Order: sequence, then C-alpha cells, then structure tokens
Amino acid sequence: MPHRAARTCATPGCPNLVRGSDRYCPLHEPPMERKPDERPSASRRGYDAAWRRIRKAFLRAHPMCEWPGCDEPATEPDHILPRKAGGTDDWDNLRAFCHVHHSRKTARYDGGYGNRKAKR
Repeated sequence: MPHRAARTCATPGCPNLVRGSDRYCPLHEPPMERKPDERPSASRRGYDAAWRRIRKAFLRAHPMCEWPGCDEPATEPDHILPRKAGGTDDWDNLRAFCHVHHSRKTARYDGGYGNRKAKR
C-alpha cells in the first residue's frame, strides 16, 4: 500500500514536515485536554495522615513491586478489595505495586478513577 506523502505542519508559517495522519509537527502538537478531577479531596476519600503512616510503613516492609515478573521498586500500596467496595487499610488487604502496575490494575479491575468506567 502506498504511503501518504509528507506535508507541512498545519500551523501557519511552520515549514516542518509531518507524515501519516499527523497534522502538526512535534513543536506545535496541541496539548491533550484533560477532564477536571471532580472527585472529593484525597483526605475526604480517606487518604489522610493515618493512611500516609500506613502507606509509609507498608512500603518500607514491602519495597518491591509484587506484580508477577516485575522487578521495579514499589511506590504504591494497592487495596486488593477497593475501599469503595468495602476494603480496609489492613495489611492483609494491601499489595505493593510500582506506579505502572498500580494504575493498570486500578483501571482494569477497580473501575478506573472517579466515575469513569474501565474497559474490560
């Protein structure tokens, strides 16, 4: 299949070339819009000083990501049963994950962040 010919950036006066379906060169790519976070504050969701103490102690005791095959340092305790589903902050309901694996697990299995529905 033939490739689409290179063309100039959609920004007026920019001489840079773009290929494929891109309209803008990397210098003029518009920023992605983010929906505002309409959730209550972290402390109102229960992530207060007591949680920060639990989190710090748990990560000190579990320094490596527990995702199978991952050898990154753990940065986030994960609730096995999410708080919004009745989970607690007890250590037997926590696992240590790196940021990437915590985000992946949360998006895939816990319904994402806020009111957004996760794709399964």
